[in-house]
Amino acid sequence: MQEAIHHSYRRDLGAGLVLRWSTVEDTERIAMLYGMVHRDKADAPLNTGAMRSIRTYMSGHYPLMGPNDFGIVEDTSRDGNPVVATTCFWKHIWTYEGIPFSVGRPECVATDPTYRHRGLVRALFEMFHARSEAEGDLVQAITGIAYFYRQFGYEYALELEDRRATPIVLIPEAREGEPEPFTLRAATVEDIPLIEALYNQRQASSMVSDSTRTLWHYEIETWKKHPQLRHTFNFQVIVDTSGEAVGFVACDASRRGKVLGVWLLEFAPGINMQSAMPPLLRVLRSYGLAMETSRPDTPALQEISFSLGTTHPAHDVLGEVLDHPTEPPYAWYVRVKDLPAFLMHIAPALEKRLAASSVAGYTGDLKLDFYRDGLCMRFELGRLVAVEPWRTPLYGADPSASFPPLVFLQVLFGHRSIEELRHVFPDIWVNPEARLLLKALFPTRPSFVFGWN
Repeated sequence: MQEAIHHSYRRDLGAGLVLRWSTVEDTERIAMLYGMVHRDKADAPLNTGAMRSIRTYMSGHYPLMGPNDFGIVEDTSRDGNPVVATTCFWKHIWTYEGIPFSVGRPECVATDPTYRHRGLVRALFEMFHARSEAEGDLVQAITGIAYFYRQFGYEYALELEDRRATPIVLIPEAREGEPEPFTLRAATVEDIPLIEALYNQRQASSMVSDSTRTLWHYEIETWKKHPQLRHTFNFQVIVDTSGEAVGFVACDASRRGKVLGVWLLEFAPGINMQSAMPPLLRVLRSYGLAMETSRPDTPALQEISFSLGTTHPAHDVLGEVLDHPTEPPYAWYVRVKDLPAFLMHIAPALEKRLAASSVAGYTGDLKLDFYRDGLCMRFELGRLVAVEPWRTPLYGADPSASFPPLVFLQVLFGHRSIEELRHVFPDIWVNPEARLLLKALFPTRPSFVFGWN
């Protein structure tokens, strides 16, 4: 698949179907497919919002991809060569305990219903994976529908978007005659340093985090200069009565239903969140009532939905009355084809954890059996000196631990502990000597990686 990395790549899939990378001339045909697939029902009109998203991604202005970054399957046997299956290639930089690594992200996966069950998405992902790996991505990740991407080597390994709701009728009112301590104003490019600093403050407790500067700029400024573009979030700065910026929120760009979605919320250090949240709720309620709706028949605002991650302090502050769980957290799908390479890349983080543990200075081999394959991590005096492929031998097998295929990714990214996973997967096994070592190397800790879509 080496040639699949080139924009000129073409692969005949038979029956007139051709797999290739996109050009700007494909924009409307991709948009047509996406608008057709993302309808509420078969006889509904095309989803014009979804079509506008495709035009945005293909415009050359979107920071994560350009017009040559859609993988498409077109049917050359039909008039107009319609696009019948797609995925795109977004580029991210994430960090693992502060160590950067590049991530290839396939999104906008769509197939015309009449072309499903022909392996078209599998062919698209083969092409995408070949290019992503050739460009140096150690990890691929996607926010996708349930189960489907397990077929292509992905495992749920990072928390994604819990949902909590605050009914607006329960928001406590201000005392009569008491002025509100906060207002909201639209963020500008001058606010990006503050927004970035507060976001990074939040990410400091996250094992895996993302680098977002170009996306701040796009969502706050770039889209305004190009009326055809679509943006996803309205960034609003929280301002106190003296005009000082004391935080920010990222809300839905438009309201599509009874809910105002809030996706990011951070206060500056020194702000008492317990005192700040009730007036902020009132300000958000007013903002939601006044904001643009996507359709004339949009229902009246009824609640504010917070998708801030399960560890965000707002949940404790709001309490049971104002913080209603509506949807448990989903998860990012993550793929790491070359685990030895990734583990060596993050070796400084692993060695730092080891040095601070009860098994500091460890020397020996940690052999991980994944049943179909495995790896051996070799340590010398607390340094990770090699990670090599390893298979359980026919006789004298002595793995340090065994995990079903891909499940180890949940441990690697801190998503679940071995003890938690053992309740679900009886075929996880750890020998007593390795238990402390694995616990030191791979602690359980949540991550907050923003989805941006």
